[in-house]
Amino acid sequence: MHIKLAETAGFCMGVKRAIDGALAEAHKASGPIYSLGPLIHNRQAVEMLERRGIRSVDIIEGIAAGSTIIIRAHGIPPVTRAAIEQAGLKIVDATCPHVRHAQNTVRKYYRAGWRIVIAGDKDHAEVIGLLGFCDNTGVVVSTPDEARSLPRDGRICFVAQTTFNESTYDEIAAILRAGHPQVEVVQTICKSTEERQREVIELCRSVDAMVVVGGRHSANTCRLAEIARSTGVPTFHVETAGELPNDLARYQTVGVTAGASTPHWITNSVIRRLEALGDRLPGLVRFTNRGLRFITSSNLYTAVGAVALTYACAGLLNGGQHRLDPLYLVISFCYIFAVYIWNRMAQKQLDELNAPPRVAFHTRSPRLLLALTCAAAAVSLAVSAVLGRIELLLLFAAYLIALAYNVPFGPRRLRYRRLKDIPASKDVFTAIAWATVAVIIPSIVRPAGGSLQIGDPQPNPAIGVVLAAAVAFILAFVRATMFDFTDIQGDRMLGRETLPVLIGPRRTRAYLAIITAALGCVLAAGSLVGVFTSLGWWLLPCPIFILLVLFPLFQRLIKSDLVCSLVADGFLVMAGIIALAWRTIGA
Repeated sequence: MHIKLAETAGFCMGVKRAIDGALAEAHKASGPIYSLGPLIHNRQAVEMLERRGIRSVDIIEGIAAGSTIIIRAHGIPPVTRAAIEQAGLKIVDATCPHVRHAQNTVRKYYRAGWRIVIAGDKDHAEVIGLLGFCDNTGVVVSTPDEARSLPRDGRICFVAQTTFNESTYDEIAAILRAGHPQVEVVQTICKSTEERQREVIELCRSVDAMVVVGGRHSANTCRLAEIARSTGVPTFHVETAGELPNDLARYQTVGVTAGASTPHWITNSVIRRLEALGDRLPGLVRFTNRGLRFITSSNLYTAVGAVALTYACAGLLNGGQHRLDPLYLVISFCYIFAVYIWNRMAQKQLDELNAPPRVAFHTRSPRLLLALTCAAAAVSLAVSAVLGRIELLLLFAAYLIALAYNVPFGPRRLRYRRLKDIPASKDVFTAIAWATVAVIIPSIVRPAGGSLQIGDPQPNPAIGVVLAAAVAFILAFVRATMFDFTDIQGDRMLGRETLPVLIGPRRTRAYLAIITAALGCVLAAGSLVGVFTSLGWWLLPCPIFILLVLFPLFQRLIKSDLVCSLVADGFLVMAGIIALAWRTIGA
């Protein structure tokens, strides 16, 4: 079976923004948190939010003053907002900007004396909110026939529920323009909704069956299913993978899309189920796929990448003068393996909102993983103690920062009460840790009869170490940021501790391209002036590969957690393989 996933499947901006705001509030709020109505029209996601302390209520009566109430993306009528304020509740307004634009439009034209006509579902929360901005005097229509029955007098302002069917909206608008003396049509359908609906129509032209994933109470999801059925393609609307019928296996090509309130992890589970239903791959391919998932989910591949980076950076500095002590490779492997396993286990509750295979792996055998984490940390510390006191202190400090990253060290009123609260701290601290174990610790040498120093006995050793550390930092920083993109597109909730959230995805890609180009310049210049060995020239394919991934392939690669893991850690492994080849032929 060939599966085609719609580019626009999953959370829209408004829903993602609402959930991000709710989770941020859950982190810092000291009292109860409620959402006025389900924050998202997806039962599984609502249940997970409840486990984070965010409860859904339909009325505010009985809620204690001082509690937090979240206005969901659909928005609320002005009278409801006033009632919340009078009840002494703290408001977190997560109204979608597109919905707010529609509200402002209704209020503006209503105050100017226009009659308001809304295309939508009269029982939908967004439409109820819109009606509140015209004192409930507006008329709601959902079909062309209803539009034809409207009185033909007065000035009409025509708006729409942001998730309304675009073609039906255009048809109703044409009817209103033809039958009324003065009509102002204001386009309030969300562009994301338009793109989803158009993409479904396009996708249905190239598939044998269509699967629409999302809650049955989600208006935009139901509309996607209606549009798919209208094309004549067999369409299956499911909330979870367990609802997929087995006879889907008879279709050669199946399209998959998801509503704006459908979490990425549910769509992924549906795709995995479809792959299982239509699994015609040879046994060797299936075995390889499972093996790749194991080494990436277990962080073994990442730890191997750390070893490869350490080996490559050593080649830049000491080349053929002496071989890198294998104990430093053990430190790199054990430190990265232990820290990444620990982080996955420590943030399991947050990762449940995405629940990719890597999270399932870490929740399957927590005691075993905890034992492996402790063993790896103990081995790395013991090895560093054998190498020297400075190595032990540096590694211990690296562990301490990793463990303290999420730990609060001040009262809630402080803006930065954890290392995590510092903007872009996650990517920066991660890169510093990698540079420490890959370059700084291995660069500590003790010449016979001499004092401790950094770097090898070669021209400008300190400059060489600094530049090698810069190489390791850039590679690790790019790697960490690529995973941020995967997590964002996978609906994993991140904050300003990551660069894409802090400055936006587009600017982040531009900055990554700049520092990757800088990496190429450092490698070339270091080898040209003799600070690096000739390995610097050999490693130039690494930044070239990264640039190729960042632009032509980036958007598609990062939708798969497995592929992104293979690519992001792959250029580290690539550096190690190149260094091994360079050393083998004696360059």
